[in-house]
Amino acid sequence: MGLIFSRCFLYNLELQAKEVRRLADNMVQLGKEGTLCAARQAAAFVRGDDVIHKLFTELAYRYKDRAGGYTRLLRTRIRVGDAAPMAYIEFIDRENELRQSKPPTPQPPQRAPLDPWTRSRLTRQFAPPKEEKGSESDS
Repeated sequence: MGLIFSRCFLYNLELQAKEVRRLADNMVQLGKEGTLCAARQAAAFVRGDDVIHKLFTELAYRYKDRAGGYTRLLRTRIRVGDAAPMAYIEFIDRENELRQSKPPTPQPPQRAPLDPWTRSRLTRQFAPPKEEKGSESDS
């Protein structure tokens, strides 16, 4: 677990990488809290003072504006021998990323509001059919 914090990426089995992603996101969340209690919780899970220091300084500062999703999982190949799927797990927004982040998608342009006549025609056209009263009685 400490290797992903020191190297910022890890090559492992896909199933193990998914588990590491969950745990790494929780550790970064503790680093963003920055309290003594959070530091002790992280130290109980991740070994090494240098890893804890990097978690609470560099990674916490890097992801201070991000609400979640600090890691990315990149599926690579099927391992020869046992056909196990392999994957890279890496922290996003770092130098020398394995894959660059996608640019934000532009918002679609706003449509002009409908004039009242068109709105009334569309409302009548797509309104549910009215039930006829008194045409059939059950008595």
